[in-house]
Amino acid sequence: MDILIIGAGGMGTLFSKLMHEEHEVSVYDKDPKKSEALASQLAVKPIQKLEKIDKYGLVLLSVPISAISTLIEKLSFEMRRGSILVEIASIKFPVIEGLRKARRRGINTISLHPLFGPGIRDPSKGKAAIVEVMDIEEEISLASTIFPFQLIPTNEEEHDKVMAWLGLIHLILNSYLASSDEDAHNISKLFTTTLQTFTKLAASTLTQDSRLTQELIDLNPEFPKKLSIFLETLTERYKDIDGMRSSIKAWKSLLDIEDAYRSLYE
Repeated sequence: MDILIIGAGGMGTLFSKLMHEEHEVSVYDKDPKKSEALASQLAVKPIQKLEKIDKYGLVLLSVPISAISTLIEKLSFEMRRGSILVEIASIKFPVIEGLRKARRRGINTISLHPLFGPGIRDPSKGKAAIVEVMDIEEEISLASTIFPFQLIPTNEEEHDKVMAWLGLIHLILNSYLASSDEDAHNISKLFTTTLQTFTKLAASTLTQDSRLTQELIDLNPEFPKKLSIFLETLTERYKDIDGMRSSIKAWKSLLDIEDAYRSLYE
């Protein structure tokens, strides 16, 4: 199958690696140097313009969330009926209606969110949320023929509520590094196991484009609600840790607390 991947960043590169051995893969990026650099590593074809889109059986969008809706609108008029349009955005509210319009025009649409980053060693062991566009069973069936990872069905509201917490975690981790920067040398010298683990996790977010973190916050309508809940808990309970812990019920049933502690030392 002729496949076009739009976006030669981390995830675009990952999907190019995943698909180029079995398919004819072309890659487009608004920065031609990125697609050319990728082509120098893999047997993929860099293209300079988004044209003759109807030749592709599948188009995969790996671009910033804010750019996806415009691309979906453009591509849905240029792709041939029966072809496949896949997007992998971290937030679905801005894109899902555009996918539904494309589906009504005869394009098979798949809305994925890989629950892993480009650093994954074996994508076949990964998981991805698949968000219902029109018919979740049909979409899972189609996606299963294309991608090797485990698919977890959901809807856009449920998905974006969870991703609001992801955006909040990114905000907390970046805020920790920024606010503690003055004490960084002392903290690193006196690392406890917990501090070291948390700091490494915070540092790992700096490998991601800051635009993604900003979009997780700005473009998700669920984010202000979750931030409000967090701040309310923080300000009302910070002097009552016992009380705060007594309100934790679901997590205690889902997680092995002792195992979580042991994992810090593995």
